[in-house]
Parts: sequence; C-alpha cells; structure tokens
Amino acid sequence: MTLKILVLNLGSTSTKVAYFEDTKEISNDTLRHSTSEVKMSMMDQIPFRLKLINEFLYDNDIDLEKLDCISARGGLLKPIDGGTYGINKLMIDELTRFTHGEHASNLSAVIAHELGKQHNIQTMITDPVVVDELIDEVRMTGLKDITRVSIFHALNQKAVARNFAKKIGRNYIDVNVIVVHMGGGITVGAHEKGRVIDVNDGLYGDGPMSPTRSGSLPNRAFAKYILDNQLNLDDISNIISKQSGFISLKGIEDALEIEQEALAGDQYSLDIYHSLSVQIAKEIGSRAAVLKADIDGILFTGGLAYSQFLIDLITPYIEFIGDIEVYPGEKEMQALAEGAYRVLNGEERLKEYT
Repeated sequence: MTLKILVLNLGSTSTKVAYFEDTKEISNDTLRHSTSEVKMSMMDQIPFRLKLINEFLYDNDIDLEKLDCISARGGLLKPIDGGTYGINKLMIDELTRFTHGEHASNLSAVIAHELGKQHNIQTMITDPVVVDELIDEVRMTGLKDITRVSIFHALNQKAVARNFAKKIGRNYIDVNVIVVHMGGGITVGAHEKGRVIDVNDGLYGDGPMSPTRSGSLPNRAFAKYILDNQLNLDDISNIISKQSGFISLKGIEDALEIEQEALAGDQYSLDIYHSLSVQIAKEIGSRAAVLKADIDGILFTGGLAYSQFLIDLITPYIEFIGDIEVYPGEKEMQALAEGAYRVLNGEERLKEYT
C-alpha cells in the first residue's frame, strides 16, 4: 500500500509544503509571505499560512481524508534525542507558549496538529534543531555556570549521514561520520553509531564563522567589545548570529559573490575564504579527535557545499582523516517525509515527547 505523506516546513518568510507517496515527492511549493504578514505576531500568522496550505492541497488535488500522515518541521522544544516524535498536547502547549524560544518553525507542528485533529490524521516531527545527544565530556566548560548546548542542523545532518550509510551498504547506527553543514550557519557534528556526540552551537557563534555568524571569538577581546559598545543580551545575540561573518567582513552575506571576487584576484576575498576553510578544517579535526579517528567518512552538505572552490581549500587539511563525500544543498522536506515513512512502515518506533 502506498503511504501518503504531507510535509510542512514553516520558516520566517515562507511556508514550504510538499506531498509524498512513500518517499517519492509528487508535488511541492514554497509559499512566500509579505513583509506585513511576517511582522504579525506568530500566533496571528496561523490563519493566512493555513489558508495557503489549503490552497496548495486544492490546487494539487490532495484529499486530506486520504493522507496517512502529516510530517512537520520541529520547532524550539526542550533538548531531546534524535528521532521521530508524535505531536502531542505537551508539545503543542510548549510551542504555542514559546516556552523554549520563538520562531516560525514552531507553527509547523501547530498547524499539522490542527489539520490532523480535524481530519483524523497522524502527525509527527523528525529531528528538530534541539536534538541533544552530546556526551557529558563535551558539555563542561571552564566556567561553572556555563555548559555547552546542542543547537544544530540536526534534520539535514542526520539525513545525509543516513544516505551515506545506505550508500556503503550499512545502517546509520553502525557508522561513524563527521557531517559538515555549511549554510548561513555552519555546524560540524561527530556522529557515532547514530548519535551526534559532539557538535558546535550553530546559532550563537561557536565554531567556524559563516556568512552571518561570528564563529568563536577571543574571550577578552569580545568582552571589551561588549563593554565599549554598551551592548545588552539582545544586541549581542543579534551581532553574533545575524550581523557577523561575511556581513561584518565584506558587508554582504552572498558567498557566491565573495567567491567570484576571490577567483577574480581580490586578495581580501581570498583571505576570507582561506580563513573560513581553515576554521572549518580545525572544527573537523576536533570532531575526529572525539571519534578517536574511527571515521567512515567526512560528509559536506548545505548551500556552501555547492562551492568546489571551498571544498578544494578545505580538503588538504583533512583528507588524512577520512574519505570525503559531498551532498550539496538541503533536503529537509525529503528528510521529514523519510522520517515519517520509517515510522509508518515499522522501521522505527514513534517516540513520545514528555
């Protein structure tokens, strides 16, 4: 029997919708929103986003009554293990109250739950950004009141690792890989037998710089910068996650434009790419140490993985560690469909959010 799966992935300025039969995508659309719409409060955005989703269903002749599942992007929840979770009342309460943070992704599960309740459809999420499988040794810092947290591209990282394992004829839970997601933020994860035991905080600066993020900074210099500029917590968060990296160094976040300038001979743009490549390589080396050099592959993914120039710059620093594979772009919708499919066909157990 063919399994029919609707996938919802809500972002700050768009609503992505796709329809799958088993794991084959049949139709998809990215529904863009106006500035006035996205300036509305999060909960007030639900009606217009739901209207657009229903229009997508109508235009593509998709009958909600015949769906087996709605798979939604996970929002900001408390730290949980990776996997696929049924959407329940506790999850909806926390997402709608923004208990763990406010982001448009929270609305994915909320809308999925509403549609599922109306039409008796099973609903679930897979590998949200808050997946936390860190080993205790990497949590501790030298300041007692501060511990490291896990915020990363869990959905895409785990999907790429699973695809690699399948390619070499093994299961995700049987391989050790380093996954490097290179996008607006860059996260480098050490995947040991199906668990991400170490990864940098891709939202608030830890690790390499990126098009919009600062990366790790010298502590005292950054402390002085904060004091000199009289910054509050919101200012600091905005700077290190949205106004740093390429934006601070070049005034733009367009990686392709900076790369083209570097290739055309602009020395400063070339310096940026050389620094970026070294920072990413150092992060990979750190993960290799955590995995004790028992590594089946180093996997690059995300938008910047389309850049052969960047991959070639990184390669000489890391090729001694293991084989390199490149999976450019993001396959979030596919990953969400596959997460639901694994549960529906009995390959994985549906987890409960508690």
